[in-house]
Amino acid sequence: MNAHENTETTKTRISTLPNVRISAEDFGPIVSGSIDLRPLTVFVGPSNTGKTYLATLIYALHKKLPDFSLLPVMYSHLDRFVQDLGDAKTSATDARPCQVIFQEIYGKLEIKGRRFMLTDLPEHLRERWQIILTESELLGESLKTELERCFGLHFVSELVRFSGKSDSAKLSLNVSEERQPFWHFNMNISKSGITTDGQIQNMLLFPNGEAAAADWRHPRFRELIEKSVDAFFEQLLYSATWNVERNGAYYLPAARSGIMQTHPVIASSLVANAASVRPDPNPNFPTLPGVTADLLQQLILYEEGRASDDLMKGPADALEREVLEGQIRIKRASSGGYPHFVFQPRKTEENIRLARASSMVTELAPVVLLLRNAIARGDMLIIDEPEAHLHPAAQTEMAKTLGRLVRAGVRVVVTTHSDWLLDEIGNLIREGELEEKIGEPINEEPLPSSLQPSDVGVWLFRQDKSSAGSTVEEIPFDRTEGVEPAEYADVAEALYNRSAGLQNQLAETAAGAKYRGE
Repeated sequence: MNAHENTETTKTRISTLPNVRISAEDFGPIVSGSIDLRPLTVFVGPSNTGKTYLATLIYALHKKLPDFSLLPVMYSHLDRFVQDLGDAKTSATDARPCQVIFQEIYGKLEIKGRRFMLTDLPEHLRERWQIILTESELLGESLKTELERCFGLHFVSELVRFSGKSDSAKLSLNVSEERQPFWHFNMNISKSGITTDGQIQNMLLFPNGEAAAADWRHPRFRELIEKSVDAFFEQLLYSATWNVERNGAYYLPAARSGIMQTHPVIASSLVANAASVRPDPNPNFPTLPGVTADLLQQLILYEEGRASDDLMKGPADALEREVLEGQIRIKRASSGGYPHFVFQPRKTEENIRLARASSMVTELAPVVLLLRNAIARGDMLIIDEPEAHLHPAAQTEMAKTLGRLVRAGVRVVVTTHSDWLLDEIGNLIREGELEEKIGEPINEEPLPSSLQPSDVGVWLFRQDKSSAGSTVEEIPFDRTEGVEPAEYADVAEALYNRSAGLQNQLAETAAGAKYRGE
């Protein structure tokens, strides 16, 4: 596959992703802010402004809503839906016989080339599905538990803004396709608990209704129609979930170096205590945030040779070749069988334990390992500070890795403080614009990394002194300035002015000394 073919394939894949807008108010350090998830989403700004908070929120949402589809959640509550439908069907406005409703739905599905939407269902059926969003004990309770796990909290109310000026936090999620809204969900968090609301405005159930109808021509499905409304709608919703890709989410938190160096100790401890009986667990026993625990689990259960996706092998190999200048290798411990990771520098046969390797190696090792073992097209990868412990030249190579992942169909979210990384992302966008104009790749790289402006969203987290919190705003791509915050240029200018001032003072001091004959 040449670079141009890869571009076309990737564009097709990206266009199928839903548009996702996430908003937060009084959430951790964030006073208010909204972001749109792009193929590459970048969070920049000072420390303690909520970048990691919002990244962890995205991870938690994705864990409960793979690819931000509501269908798996709907199917998990199918029993509740069917029960409510049965209780209401005798009093429903649409009181036509079930057989008539079945035949109308089936007739719409049979239309060639037609997409079957939620609005194609009778109104009273759509109303029943709204309970998933409006009743807190359904999606709301599931998400509450996941937020507590991911952030490592005892109570979700600990996420309410630090300043103490607010008694509740508000989260919202809006999912759409182009200009067509699908559904939205709101969650209010306070010390008294959570409340939720939302609406399924419209939603794609079957991209190709004709294909679904063809499956249902089987005599077994006709028997379901004759059997009961319960069986029919179980099959309807279950069939719709077949069209949802169960895309995974992966989070690489900050301090990856420490996680890579300590995971063998943790793994050994788990093996040694696996048979221990603890009938009275200590509630004060320390726990890890879910994002850290998930990464440790992936390392402990790592299986060498289990390829995740052929497209991921290229970025992983390029990262080792161009940045690490060596390879991450896996050995098995003599007891317990858990993996032990080592680094083999280029042109040597020596394997170096990660505890002895550079911090650059241990920071990038989990990126390489996940690309080889877990991540596939359609997945989401979140990385806190991918530039950590990297030389400036390596930071620009890391930006190219992010571009390659986006081109391969991975949705990427990063937090960063690196102007080098942002500079190169700006160059990748300029490169993509140039390729768009001339109609062909501008280089012969086997792993293209160029991007379009629509592929990238950069969001600035800024301190709001009046409210003792932070706000979020987008930094649009500028062909001259790129995607850097204005503050970066201000810092560079201040450093230059300070340098020039000190040089002038030194020159004046030297001139004065010469005049005095010193």
